[in-house]
Amino acid sequence: MNISRISIDGLILSIKCLVEKVNYIKSRYCNMENSNNDDKWLCQLMWAIGFVLLVMMLSAFFVIKLIEGWDHRGQFGDLFGVVNALFSGLAFAGLIITIRQQHIDLKYQRQAIEQTNQEMQNQTAEFDKQNETLRIQRFENTFFKMLEVQQSIVNDLYAGDSHSQWVDENSADGVYSKKEIPIQDEYRGRNLFYYIFRICDHVINNKITSGSRSVSGLCSVIQFRGKACFDDYMTTTMFDHYFRHLYTILRFITENEWLGVDKQYKYATFVRATLSRYELVMLYYNGFFHPKMKKMMERYCLLNNIRKDLLPMSYEYYVFLREQGVSKEDLRDAHFSIGDFEYYLTDDENDDTRYHLSAFFSKGELDKGHALLNRWRTFIKDKKS
Repeated sequence: MNISRISIDGLILSIKCLVEKVNYIKSRYCNMENSNNDDKWLCQLMWAIGFVLLVMMLSAFFVIKLIEGWDHRGQFGDLFGVVNALFSGLAFAGLIITIRQQHIDLKYQRQAIEQTNQEMQNQTAEFDKQNETLRIQRFENTFFKMLEVQQSIVNDLYAGDSHSQWVDENSADGVYSKKEIPIQDEYRGRNLFYYIFRICDHVINNKITSGSRSVSGLCSVIQFRGKACFDDYMTTTMFDHYFRHLYTILRFITENEWLGVDKQYKYATFVRATLSRYELVMLYYNGFFHPKMKKMMERYCLLNNIRKDLLPMSYEYYVFLREQGVSKEDLRDAHFSIGDFEYYLTDDENDDTRYHLSAFFSKGELDKGHALLNRWRTFIKDKKS
């Protein structure tokens, strides 16, 4: 067997393997559009090693071809003993390259994992957003359905009032006479709040003049008998269903704590926007007898749009002012209302006998409410002294 022939074949095979390896490195790292500095450094190093190995292999080929006899070749090879050290260095360099390549591959894997994790987080956030949207839709479907029911309850409110009216009648012989004609009045929906509070006859025992008499509306009952008698009459029971369902709506908003305070307040404003002026007046006095409803009105500023001039002066307030030596004219001159508004106002959240400022003044208006209350307290104190 010709050893030179075997060496040449092995050399050619080695060169082919080297070229294939270099081409792989080139295609893997050197041709990447977004290759970084690490990839470029590795590519350049592989080209340098490939060049050195190619030179060494070509040198070995020429030694085999030009120098005959292994003794002479060995003597010639001893002159290049340093090549062993070079090969050791190249082997170490190859190890470094392998480690470096593994480091780069691991970096790419970490980037891929981070990208996957980010995509999963984005998907999770999207799912959470969709769930939140569905949750709000379910809440709003129920909430607005409850508002429809509340409106239906209002529309079903009804009361009739029969009374007679005397009219002039001209007879055929020219004689004028009076004739009594029966009249039937009907009050439906929100008009019923006005009728009960201002018109409907109520019999009272007058604490001021003594004796019993008929007065018009709960407004007069409050004036002559006191706020404490508001709930003593059967006329208020006409609104029991109305008050209960209204409280149910506000409680439904409150129980959905996931909405947050701001959104809860926003939905409560939808309820507030449906209330007429005499609904607010009736709610005002009804709240004194139903603490849970009163707390809801304070929580959501439900009485924000109440008209102070529609509130009468209760008998309790009348007695208080008389004891302080304050007249209605004094209140007008000081630009206070003549009704119960200031008297039943407080900044003490634990005072169940009065309304907290938050029932009438929003968060941005509380300073205005405090100023009014302090001015009224100072006014009463000065009058008393």
